Amino acid sequence: MTQKIILHIGSPKCGSTYLQRVMLQNSEALLQQGIHYPAPPGTHPGNAGDIAEITKAEVAAMFVDGVHTVVLSHEDLYSLSKRGIALAEITKEAGIAVQLLVFLRPFSDFVFGDYSQFMKQFFDTFLAERKPYGGRDFETFAKRRIDTMKPAAYLTNWGRLFPGLPLILDSHRNIQPVLDAVLGHPEGMIWEVPHHDTNPSLRMQDCDIIAASMLDPACADDDIRQMFLTAFHHTQEPDMGRSAERIAWLEEQFRPHNEALLTQFGFDNRAPVSREDDT
Repeated sequence: MTQKIILHIGSPKCGSTYLQRVMLQNSEALLQQGIHYPAPPGTHPGNAGDIAEITKAEVAAMFVDGVHTVVLSHEDLYSLSKRGIALAEITKEAGIAVQLLVFLRPFSDFVFGDYSQFMKQFFDTFLAERKPYGGRDFETFAKRRIDTMKPAAYLTNWGRLFPGLPLILDSHRNIQPVLDAVLGHPEGMIWEVPHHDTNPSLRMQDCDIIAASMLDPACADDDIRQMFLTAFHHTQEPDMGRSAERIAWLEEQFRPHNEALLTQFGFDNRAPVSREDDT
């Protein structure tokens, strides 16, 4: 059987943690079927954060004991195709097929998740400085992401590195069927992952309240910290912060990005509300 690497490169906030947790919890059963998800080097469930330095020996070691398929994953690779150069050279020389796997969500939804991730990751700094998001309001935060993201270019660059197989691009909602198909429908897969293990986003309304409280000198640090901790218990509840107005504004800002994806990859990444506007 031809040796194959399935390389999942993201995007961030598009179900990557879920995919990685699925691979980890099924790793032993998959290994018995010739599918190897190498153990991550640290606490992050993704195992491909360091592929820029990967060696021939490390690639060869992944395919021992009857392994025919190796799965590598890290969402941070999405915009950093240069990190794949070493793997591209090694796999080309060894005749190993590489299947690129990418999942996206509507960019308006992505920005909401990114806004949450910044709050979770930099909460202590924001609180200590009383300067949430580096002093940027939501629109300024979003505009910076809009201006720096080049999704079609990212995918084009990755595709040039690994031209042997067409890049698979799909919605984050289709991770299970797509992954199941590329793995060859392995037996005994457990797809359910506890919600708290999937890096769920905080609600926008909670991020807004926490940010506003940090700007209010009358709000005590302990009270703000309690708001932050409480917010983790409401991630699955309705979110008034994801308003129709915000979604419409974001979708309009991302229109050129979506047009490029549709033209170059045939993938419609617009939010459902934007698609309805065309009907």
